[in-house]
Amino acid sequence: MKNIHESIQNYFPEILESNDPQKKEITIFHLLTMTSGLQIGNFQGSKNWVKYILEQPIIHRPGSTFQYNSGDSHLLSAIIQKISGISTASFAEKYLFHSLGINKYTWLKDPQGVNGGGFSISLYLEDMVKLGLLFLNEGQFNSSQILSSNWLHQATRPYNQVKKTNEGTYGYGYQLWTYENNHSNTPNDYYYANGIFGQYIFIVPKLNIMAVVKSHLQKEQQSAPRIFFEERAIKKLAG
Repeated sequence: MKNIHESIQNYFPEILESNDPQKKEITIFHLLTMTSGLQIGNFQGSKNWVKYILEQPIIHRPGSTFQYNSGDSHLLSAIIQKISGISTASFAEKYLFHSLGINKYTWLKDPQGVNGGGFSISLYLEDMVKLGLLFLNEGQFNSSQILSSNWLHQATRPYNQVKKTNEGTYGYGYQLWTYENNHSNTPNDYYYANGIFGQYIFIVPKLNIMAVVKSHLQKEQQSAPRIFFEERAIKKLAG
């Protein structure tokens, strides 16, 4: 990979055959920030997830509009496999999990053997804590630099505003959600990973705190851990 602004057509040559020239504008950065512009579809029900995702029409010019689309994340997983020559799970084991002592997990694959990019990985609570500590310590774990601190700073910037409230603004970085408080004198900006059924990893850098939630909530209840964390934990610690 040259850089994150490289066109994904370099990894999916079938885009060259597309009748939509805008698909050739989609970059890795757009996938990271969920701004590919591809229409969201139920790719899990297809026989070839990557093919189905790439065949979706462009409904927003790439880079112009945020829309949460697990298809973008799955294309990232496919790119990792293409570049490394091994599965995304094996890549994670080699460069991340082994260093963190993560030995047991489940990670489903699509019909072509690509690990799910936007969902389908399940970790123990204690291993989610390890990931949280890695983020909190700017890529360090047990005094070893596992991830680039510069990359984490880039990944946790809000490239898109998703929702504004009276208190602050929710945004999206590289596959991570962000929250910026409107009041500059409060140190409770944070970012978080959010999984289905209410799985969360919260990081509040200025307060040096991290919290993890593993739950099995349904529908509208899935946001309850975030609301509780924001209303109780952060405000109590910051105030």
